[in-house]
Amino acid sequence: MTELVADSNLREAGRLIGRGREAVRKFVSGDIEMPHDRTREAIAKLYVQKYGGGAMRAAEVAQPVASPTPLKLILPQGVERATAEIRLVFEALRRSGGEVPATAAALERWLLKRVKDEYAAEVPYARPRQRQRRPKNGDAAG
Repeated sequence: MTELVADSNLREAGRLIGRGREAVRKFVSGDIEMPHDRTREAIAKLYVQKYGGGAMRAAEVAQPVASPTPLKLILPQGVERATAEIRLVFEALRRSGGEVPATAAALERWLLKRVKDEYAAEVPYARPRQRQRRPKNGDAAG
């Protein structure tokens, strides 16, 4: 579906599988991990039309799939908010007055890097180009 959207646009891809552009966008961006049975059947039919029915015709290539990870599930959404939350937790740990393990700083750096890497791995969907507005009759006079 990602290739189809890149080759055309969200609306055209949705038309080909019988769904709306927003459903296609959510599927391509990873918001929908398991589409409805009818949608999966439509995607499979489109795949067979494009690549044929035989396994020898098209070699499948594993595509990187962005799936939710534990950090994305427990931290606030967005790299900025997740990073701020991690820093807030470790700052509270430092201010607590108790003994902070020597590995706390390394753990904080690792979590910050992990969150950044998780969000960097997301592939944004291709946005259709916006046409420029034509000037109205009265605007062109000058």
